[in-house]
Amino acid sequence: MTSLAPVGALALLLPGFALCLAAAGPPRLNCWFVEEAGGGVGVMPSSVTQRRALLLLRGVRRGHPETEPELPPDLEPGMVFDIADPAGALHRVPLPAGGHPKEGELPSCEINAYTPQEAHVPWAAGLTPEHRSPLGLGGPWFISSIQASTRGYGVSTVLKSEEAATSQQPAVTMATAVLSVFSRTPHLHSRLGRDVLLDCGFTAPSGPFSVEWRYQYRGAGRVVLAYDGVSGRAHVAEEGAQLFLEEGRAGADTNVSLRLPRVGVRHEGTYICTIYLPHLHAQQALELRITEPPVVTLRPDPLSVAPGAPAELVCEISGYYPLDVTVSWLRRGPGEAGGDLLEYVTETWESGHRRGPDGTYSLSSFARLAPVQPRDHGATYSCHVTHTALATPARRSVQLRVAGATGPSLEDAIGMFLAAFLLYGLFRLIGNKVCPSGAEEKSKKSE
Repeated sequence: MTSLAPVGALALLLPGFALCLAAAGPPRLNCWFVEEAGGGVGVMPSSVTQRRALLLLRGVRRGHPETEPELPPDLEPGMVFDIADPAGALHRVPLPAGGHPKEGELPSCEINAYTPQEAHVPWAAGLTPEHRSPLGLGGPWFISSIQASTRGYGVSTVLKSEEAATSQQPAVTMATAVLSVFSRTPHLHSRLGRDVLLDCGFTAPSGPFSVEWRYQYRGAGRVVLAYDGVSGRAHVAEEGAQLFLEEGRAGADTNVSLRLPRVGVRHEGTYICTIYLPHLHAQQALELRITEPPVVTLRPDPLSVAPGAPAELVCEISGYYPLDVTVSWLRRGPGEAGGDLLEYVTETWESGHRRGPDGTYSLSSFARLAPVQPRDHGATYSCHVTHTALATPARRSVQLRVAGATGPSLEDAIGMFLAAFLLYGLFRLIGNKVCPSGAEEKSKKSE
């Protein structure tokens, strides 16, 4: 399977270049035209070159090509691509509304030369029974990849140049979008145990097609689900994976989204949605990240210490993912919450990360308190935990009680009074039975 070049890698070199120009006519998007040279079959290219390009994104082309005003004069001939996209997948790219866009708002764009070829996967072999590309496909062909990940959209489009449509400007290449594969969820986050829907769709002329969903993580990959459009069969390799197949009319969207039930840590990675047509294919990558917030407990609670004795606190942080977590210990002196200033507890240490059966991590953090004094009674010790799955740090606190440092509280005094009252009544009752009063004795004698 042919892999697409990394999208936006060159835009990182010149981040200010990927600028959407506000001008009369169709929407414009600055792009990179990337070519690989040297190497050979199965060999990495010896060099990669890039040239500045400009995409003009039209809907339906009307009549003869129009002359575009104010085309950048420094672009090489053929590096302006006037693209007709009747299905409108390219028009959904969220472009900044003029002015000075913020960093991250600009879509990345890359365009490459493309060669139609038969697919080499079993579920797409039936699309090209003749095993060769027909001469009628013509050319040249291109493939563009536009990613606006921070704004929730990505699209890869196979483009066919229009040899019959001659532009009035020699620097313009006329092309039509033939196959567009898009996603409205290029980046997803999910907690453990939840169902996830990986959005993918495509626009193409009516005809047979096949679908492949592939998972990749740290260099390893596997097929999750594949659909053979000729036989109408789905090959499910991931238990529970479900394909939402909703075919659209000619030129309309076809839904091929993937549902993963009860995701776990093992589902984190890159999912590639590939659409195969006879001699053509395009793909869109989606990133799934699993995040699970930690459960934080602090012990001992309550914290009661004798004067002059040391003490240790343990903060248990469990069930979190990914690995990065930070723990800090704070002490607030006795008094009201707004009283004494906070200070860090310095004598602390941590255990190593422990991994559980579900792939989440656990950690124990310890804090040693100096020998306490009666004046420390009422001090508050807090364990603060920060993690990417937490909007704000998690905090657990305990108040120090120094034995004998203060008199009984109001609650203790009430309890002691009630206990004394009950004991007094009990003693009176027992005393009356054991030692009768004088009146009772006279009464018994008179009888």
